[in-house]
Amino acid sequence: MHGAAVPGSAAPAIVPARYTRWVLFVLLSVCAINYADRSVVGAVAEPLRRELGLTDFQLGLLQGFGFALLFSVMGIPFARLAERASRVRIIAAATFAWSVMTVLCGAATSFVQMLLMRVGVGVGEAGFAAPANSLIGDYFRRDRRAFATSIMTLGVPIGAMIGAMSGGWIAESLGWRWAFVILGAPGILIAALVLFTLREPPRGQADDVKGDDTVPPLRAVARHCFSDPTFRHVLAGGTLAGFGLHGLGQFLGVYFARVHELSYGTAGMLYGLLTFASVGGGLLVGGFLADRLGRRSLRWYSLIPAIGQFLAAPLYVAAFLSGDLRTTVVLLLAAGISLVFHYGPGLAIVQNLATPRTRASTVALYMLVVNAVAMGSAAPLIGFLSDVFGAQLLEGVAGVDCRSPVEPLCLQAQGTGLRYALMASTVLFVWAGVHYLLATRRQPR
Repeated sequence: MHGAAVPGSAAPAIVPARYTRWVLFVLLSVCAINYADRSVVGAVAEPLRRELGLTDFQLGLLQGFGFALLFSVMGIPFARLAERASRVRIIAAATFAWSVMTVLCGAATSFVQMLLMRVGVGVGEAGFAAPANSLIGDYFRRDRRAFATSIMTLGVPIGAMIGAMSGGWIAESLGWRWAFVILGAPGILIAALVLFTLREPPRGQADDVKGDDTVPPLRAVARHCFSDPTFRHVLAGGTLAGFGLHGLGQFLGVYFARVHELSYGTAGMLYGLLTFASVGGGLLVGGFLADRLGRRSLRWYSLIPAIGQFLAAPLYVAAFLSGDLRTTVVLLLAAGISLVFHYGPGLAIVQNLATPRTRASTVALYMLVVNAVAMGSAAPLIGFLSDVFGAQLLEGVAGVDCRSPVEPLCLQAQGTGLRYALMASTVLFVWAGVHYLLATRRQPR
């Protein structure tokens, strides 16, 4: 029996279904360790902030700008290399590099040192997304790519759950530094798994076309992408929706600790479980619906994300207004599932707009904008707004010294300030939904 790595999908007859399933499993594993290393900062944010004396804005820089600085920019050269060289070797080398840098984060003794280490993690992780999506494009037909991409991206909630739950527990038991060491080390073994078990597929095999050895200049690829209205609207929608994945996600554990007064371990566990359930559910449901309904009309590939964004905004607002923890969790789960509807279908649209020799570069251009804007600015922006709102709440209050990290009035103001900041960011989801609707108008029936 031959086919793709997911039930009901198919790949070229020369590729056994068992092997394509293995490819998808390995890529999912890399994606999981990617996000575990990425999420550990959010899981240990509060003890890290207190020990190093950081503000919420600096914490946001570590989770956003510090990571995204070179992660976004380096995605382009890695993608250009992936158009010419072995994507398998690129992914293996990148996984090894970011895992080593994650371990070194545990040795940081200042904000500057931690920022430099996070930049190093970002450089390494830049070598995964574009080559991995290009591999999927050569193993799965265009009408299966949304679901296949969603399966690989299940590594996001799995990794976030591992990073958040184990990171919070390790921080409580051994200290936050050991969280970086213990979560970073497994990536070195996974890098070897990639290098020695995956094979490089022929370019264009899933599209049943002969791979063209000519790689167009980056300028030509960019001109083609940004002149396409569908690409522009999907890019805008993905960037705005990215504030949910990179902004709300990074501060959710902190929110539980401050507003609902949970321990670091409990807050991290709840954050991890919520991320796993909401992102996993959103990826599977969004990818499945897009591929299934997309057989009737390609417009569903952008309509499904639009519906998700319009549902997510009011659900998040209701969640942050609620003072009851159980109600908050239920609303956050529904909001997160709706928000992530966009991810698989959006990347499938981007892949389908490209040729086999421009697929990695097209995905990298998309990721460059999404990560530079959303990942780079979402967490710092929310952190900045949280600091501003918290400071305003303490104006005119005499005798409060917020240099003490455990001053009760300061902790209460910081929690309320963070709540207001998170609520303010949800307006971007409505904006994202509008762009996906506009992309729907550009899609053929």
